Amino acid sequence: MFKSAPSLIHGFLLTLITLACLLVPATASAAGRVEWKEKAIKEREGGYWRLELAIYLPRAPDVAHVPMKFEFQPTAYYERSMVDGDKLIERTIPLENRQSLIESVDVGFMDSGTGNIEKRTRFTFKVTRAHGYEAGEYKVTIRDTRNGQTVGTPTTLKFLGENEIIDRRSIVFTGKNDKKKQSDQAKSETEPAAGESTSGESSSESAPAESTETSDGEDAGEGMEDEGGVPTDGPPPIEEKPGGCGCRVAGRSTSPAGLGVALLGVLLFAARRRAANGARC
Repeated sequence: MFKSAPSLIHGFLLTLITLACLLVPATASAAGRVEWKEKAIKEREGGYWRLELAIYLPRAPDVAHVPMKFEFQPTAYYERSMVDGDKLIERTIPLENRQSLIESVDVGFMDSGTGNIEKRTRFTFKVTRAHGYEAGEYKVTIRDTRNGQTVGTPTTLKFLGENEIIDRRSIVFTGKNDKKKQSDQAKSETEPAAGESTSGESSSESAPAESTETSDGEDAGEGMEDEGGVPTDGPPPIEEKPGGCGCRVAGRSTSPAGLGVALLGVLLFAARRRAANGARC
């Protein structure tokens, strides 16, 4: 009984191995094959590459147009660089772990002449720089989107063309720029001195103008004359209005002669009063 259990396990493993060996060829045959017309494609005017291929399936598909996905994984980049001496260098730079560019297309397997669906077809499509393609090398894998199965084997295609030039020339500083910088600095230093001299000149020019006004004022004062024709040093006196009540205005100063006249009047008035009083008695 113990011998039969290992034998059963051994038989089960042999069965699994046999089935695996049978399924692998079937899967490989179901993938079909792909033939590319050219594996080194030249870039055409307008920035695109035209791809032509033939697809062979093990049997005719159920539909006339089979949706397929083309995966373009970048593996190399054709670099063009300008170095010192204006020398153009072209080299191939390997690329690793780059994200694939996907193109989803419907591949037709219907024969236009007979109207029947065939198991083989020729297909043409193009990829452009506008979609992110550049001159370089790409590993192309074709998959049937209905079941995710790979059609044919991955193939490396070369997209021939000229990429944008990268400037790697050294930057050289010449002496002309240094001289120009020094001259600009010297000019900026001399500008404040010129401003000071200008302000001095303006102040000196303004002084005569003030003296002229003063002299004009003095001339105007000296040129005035009184009523008798005698020149005076100052402006003419202001004429007062005649008459008045004879009262003293507060805040106005009184001359000594006026005070004397007023005192004399008071004494005369007192003497008259005394004389009048004596006559009455």
